[in-house]
Amino acid sequence: MPRIPVIFYLFVLCLCLYPLGDCIRAAGLSDAFFEAESCARALRKDSKAAKNPPAWTACIEKFQAVYRKEPKGPWAPASLYNSGMLYMDLARLSRSESDKKAAFDQFELLQKKFPDSGYRDRVSAELQKLSAPGPLKDDKPAKEPAARTAPVAKGKDAEKKEDPGKAGAPSSASTAAGQTYRKGEDCFRKLHSGQPSESTRREWMLCIGRFHSVYLEDPSGELAAASLFREGVLYQDLYKGLKFDSDQRAARENFEKIVKEYPQSQYAAKAGRELQGMAPRRVESAAVARRPAAALPEPEPPQAAAPETALEARRAPAPGEQGLAVVEDLRYWSNPNYTRVVVYLDRETDFVHHMLKKDPVIDKPPRLYVDLSNATMGDGKQKNIPINDDLLSYARAARNTLDSVRVVMDIKSFETYKVFSLRDPFRIVVDVWGGNGAARASAGPAAEPAEPAPDVFIDKTRKMPRGALAKQLALGVRRVVIDPGHGGKDFGAPGFFPGVHEKDVVLEIAKRVTRKLRENLGLEVVMTRSDDRYLTLEERTAFANTRNGDLFVSIHTNASRDPRAYGTETYFLNLATDDESIRVAAMENATSTKNISDLHSILNDLLKNAKINESSRLAAFVQATLVKNLNLKGYERIKDKGVKQAPFYVLLGARMPSILVETAFISNREECQRLTSPSYQENLADSIVMGIRTYMQQLSPTAFSEPPRGSPG
Repeated sequence: MPRIPVIFYLFVLCLCLYPLGDCIRAAGLSDAFFEAESCARALRKDSKAAKNPPAWTACIEKFQAVYRKEPKGPWAPASLYNSGMLYMDLARLSRSESDKKAAFDQFELLQKKFPDSGYRDRVSAELQKLSAPGPLKDDKPAKEPAARTAPVAKGKDAEKKEDPGKAGAPSSASTAAGQTYRKGEDCFRKLHSGQPSESTRREWMLCIGRFHSVYLEDPSGELAAASLFREGVLYQDLYKGLKFDSDQRAARENFEKIVKEYPQSQYAAKAGRELQGMAPRRVESAAVARRPAAALPEPEPPQAAAPETALEARRAPAPGEQGLAVVEDLRYWSNPNYTRVVVYLDRETDFVHHMLKKDPVIDKPPRLYVDLSNATMGDGKQKNIPINDDLLSYARAARNTLDSVRVVMDIKSFETYKVFSLRDPFRIVVDVWGGNGAARASAGPAAEPAEPAPDVFIDKTRKMPRGALAKQLALGVRRVVIDPGHGGKDFGAPGFFPGVHEKDVVLEIAKRVTRKLRENLGLEVVMTRSDDRYLTLEERTAFANTRNGDLFVSIHTNASRDPRAYGTETYFLNLATDDESIRVAAMENATSTKNISDLHSILNDLLKNAKINESSRLAAFVQATLVKNLNLKGYERIKDKGVKQAPFYVLLGARMPSILVETAFISNREECQRLTSPSYQENLADSIVMGIRTYMQQLSPTAFSEPPRGSPG
């Protein structure tokens, strides 16, 4: 950003807060500081001039003049710091003890006059170097001034969370990207010194979006590495405050990208230090966690009978004691033919599961249990949840030994069950199906779903009467579940333009799809969310199952670190066939590509009951109509990325044909602009509905004797 607009902005802001005389003086000081900063930057870039000591002292004098004009003003700490850094550079050149002492004096004065300054830690480090005997070593490239457009924020919180890369921030060019970067720095200073909350997360994501758009604008530009670094720091701050694993994953990816792709940048070392300070990636679970129940030894009946009460009198290990995983929550979703129970833990641990037959001697029903090793209960107390559906009567979790937990489910009846784990955060999913669940899709009219558990979100939109067209369909496609991806604290992928986020875009598209399915095809439609709320991935699938959905369509936008990437693709659940599919699945699952690869080991079993063939057909029809319809509407550069397969958590365990639609790349300038357009959202919705209609018509060629309302042709 050019210097004059920045000064004008500061001047106008100052007029709102201070008398005119003070504002004029402040504006003059900022002008003088920028002049001194420009002097130092030019000197460091000019190797010939840098050999001339008077040139250094001239720049130093400019900074000291700013300090002398207002020794207690906001520009004073930055001026003293920059004076000290220039004296240090001069001392390396001259090998003079007097220059070294002058640098020491500047830092000491800054430390004394401004003990709460954001420069405190850096000043301490520089003083330590200066205290060493002998001449200063030229052990690092010359730094640019630390303060760019304003002084460093004061206060203890600011000191603790100050951006390590701030001292070397690149100069912003007078381009749109440069202006966006300046705005990003403004909000970075404000947010980095505070604590995130659910209510302020949008503000944090807007700031992240500014840096992200600068990177997308020019990945090879001078601001790219700096933008990625600040984006990573903000994501790490969000993780520390809100404990959302995808934030830490995003931070790690940013830092790793800097180290890998910008090794010559000054931010590579900073990113490396951030990576070293982050918690290591979760250790992969042992193979025993994925062994089938039949391979496990039968437990001793006395031990299995009532393990949850035998140890209540013993001392409960404190949460996290000796590295134990902590069981934080136990939740369930249910209807008469299906129940999902999820155990949430704060870290990975090994587990085994087994079925116990009914034991009339001790009056115990059949029980399915899961033993968690190296685990404890969050508060040391047993968790109980009454289920009382047609399959399970009760679920409870309690300590089995001092370092293990057992989760027990009392069974009324069942046809089959599956137990598997998901990561980031680690949780164990138990799916239990009744005898009628598998055949329901072809058994005539859809049964009304039972009321799900209280913690399941129920779409509040009114139920539409079943249309005559839907009743005629041979395979009973009557109820469609539409899933707008992300939501609440999970913003999804940031758009090319600041303030645009996946969760908002897909919700708008999903609402349009819902309306068109009801009006044009006469279907019942329920949405997993109709407003901005957070749902776990396993909750969405459970919602579709408990609502007896006949089709499940999850709507998303794609994203890539390469801003040139664009196109539309549709996925169904299966083993990933290429690296790009693994990357997309990892992004949507909020986990690592390594975890996606490991998921293959449990997918083979899960896929036996998934409607893979029907899902692939549905995906093919939706993908084809998306590409064809958007081209017919006159949009240029509609790229058909095809139908792909990948292990998406949101599709795991779905008992109906299920697809995930990546409508377009929100990280691409052109497609991001389109995605925010109501007309483009309408065309996307039309295309998805047309694809569903074609799929239904293929199942029953006579289903639609007349074209549905609102569809072309």
